[in-house]
Amino acid sequence: MGNKISGRIKKPLAILLALCFVLSMTVASASAASNGYDNGYKRGYDDGKKQSEKDCKQFGSSPNLSKVPSPPLKGNWTQSYKNNYKKGYKKGYIDGYNGNRYSCLKQGK
Repeated sequence: MGNKISGRIKKPLAILLALCFVLSMTVASASAASNGYDNGYKRGYDDGKKQSEKDCKQFGSSPNLSKVPSPPLKGNWTQSYKNNYKKGYKKGYIDGYNGNRYSCLKQGK
C-alpha cells in the first residue's frame, strides 16, 4: 500500500517541480528587463540633470534641449536589456533635464 501512494505522488510532484522551474525563469527574465529600464532611467535622470545645470549657467532661461544623447551601452548586455535601458535613459534624461530647467526658470537666470 505504501508503494502505491508514493507512486501516485511522484508524477504530480514532478509536474509541480517543473512548473516552479518554468515560473522562476519567467520571473527572472521579466526582472532583468525591468532593471534595464530602471537602471537606464536613473542614469538618464542624472545625466539630464547635469546637462540642465550646464545649460542653465550658459544659456539662462532660453530653451535649448535639441537632442537626447545616446546612452553608453555595454556589449555583454542582452538585446532586451539594451532596449529597455535606452527607453529608461531617454525618459529619465528628459525628466531630469526638465525638472532642473524648471528650477532655473523659477530663479529667473
